[in-house]
Amino acid sequence: VPWVRIPLSPPLIGSWSKIIMFSSNKNNILLVSILFVLIGIFLRIYQLNFENYWLDEMTSFWVADPSLSLEETFTRSNHFHTPPIFDLFLKKYLEFFSYDPEIGRHVPLFFGILSIPFLGLLSYQVSKNNSFLLSIFLISINIYLIKYSQETRPYTLVFLLSTINLIFYYKIISTDFTFSKKIFFFILFVIFSVITFSTHPFTFILLFSQIFHSIYSFLLFKNKNYLFFLSIPFILIIYLLINYNYLISSLVQNEYFLYHENWKFYYNYYFSRFFGSKIMGLVYLSTLIFLIIHFRKKIFLTSNNYLLLIFIFLFSYIIPLVYGFIKMPILTDRYIIFVLIPILILISSLIFEISNKKLKIFLLIFILVPTIINNYIEIENREITKPEFTKFLSSIEKNEFKSLTLYEPNSELKLVENYVKTLKEFKNKNFKIYNINNIPKDEKMLWVICYEPLVGFDCTLPNNKENEWNLVINKKNHLLNSRLFKINN
Repeated sequence: VPWVRIPLSPPLIGSWSKIIMFSSNKNNILLVSILFVLIGIFLRIYQLNFENYWLDEMTSFWVADPSLSLEETFTRSNHFHTPPIFDLFLKKYLEFFSYDPEIGRHVPLFFGILSIPFLGLLSYQVSKNNSFLLSIFLISINIYLIKYSQETRPYTLVFLLSTINLIFYYKIISTDFTFSKKIFFFILFVIFSVITFSTHPFTFILLFSQIFHSIYSFLLFKNKNYLFFLSIPFILIIYLLINYNYLISSLVQNEYFLYHENWKFYYNYYFSRFFGSKIMGLVYLSTLIFLIIHFRKKIFLTSNNYLLLIFIFLFSYIIPLVYGFIKMPILTDRYIIFVLIPILILISSLIFEISNKKLKIFLLIFILVPTIINNYIEIENREITKPEFTKFLSSIEKNEFKSLTLYEPNSELKLVENYVKTLKEFKNKNFKIYNINNIPKDEKMLWVICYEPLVGFDCTLPNNKENEWNLVINKKNHLLNSRLFKINN
């Protein structure tokens, strides 16, 4: 991507920082905003289908099958204890276009792109200055959000709706609107809160933070957020009515696949994942800590818009960790993807609060230069991390054998099989797929595809097949073991 090299030029970094810091012309601000949004759109579209699906994406794709009735979709969703809202968006989109994995990636892409201007709007609400330009730029080039915009899972939707929820929260607690407008915002806040909390249970951390913020503001600053407290019973009742089946299915879940975080988590807090590397994690975490300490009196002892973001940041870690020690570990980085909202806005806004011009420019360079360099490296040297199904299917020549079976001795087999059948390479080359225990007698040659993580990287055939089948070819792709066997009937 030739243009990706352009931002690495130091003069251009300087000119961008000047535009962000000192531009007072509304037309220039608009042009810079559009430029940054377009950069974010490009980076999310580029390499959109660089990788195949992994198992979680296959789950969403299987649940969202447009040929199913709504009842069947909800049944599948409840089976995996996942909120159905993203799968319903995906189902409708695939129904309108085509049940194709590459098309399925358009849905998270759309939500990821929408998040950029909405975060900019929220950032402006918080700081009321041009720091929202920096927020837009940082979200546009954030490698973590770029990658989740290219994954058929609900996390970009969670991020988008969390942003909208916060926008309307700030509106209903504001004193700048008439009562009629506040009622309008109140209704929208209730609606979007219910939708937000329906995307992922961790989003209730937002509600808890808002309650804590409103109580704190009342006790210290006598801010009376009556409309917010009035909204809570409406939100909870509507949520319970809509998500009753999901909640029932979740309550019976006593085990989880996660483990307690090791000691390294407590000096990193997933920042290395959020920003692309250990170095980048240290850059952002140290900058955030410095800014919070530097403005601690302003944040905690005056009535301001930063305080809520601090509470969201803290409770996003504290609540899951406490629950993990009481019952079972549930914390992982993607579940708290919305924590990037306070991180990016606090860094952007508080940098602009600094009165020392040299320190402000230093922090801008300290954030922007390594971020752009890391972004370039991540894109140019992107590695395959998911199973290479299409690469295997594409490698089979026209006259080679096209019968295959998937060896996954567990319940995930149907997800993998459903995914493979919908791939263009599978359909265009006329592959046939069979159950490993029901191979037609006239089949003499058969590919056995093993998705290694699902079997603990042990792709050994069942005992009754090892003696009857002779290995002819062994192909190795990332996370896939593909073997061609001659069947001795």
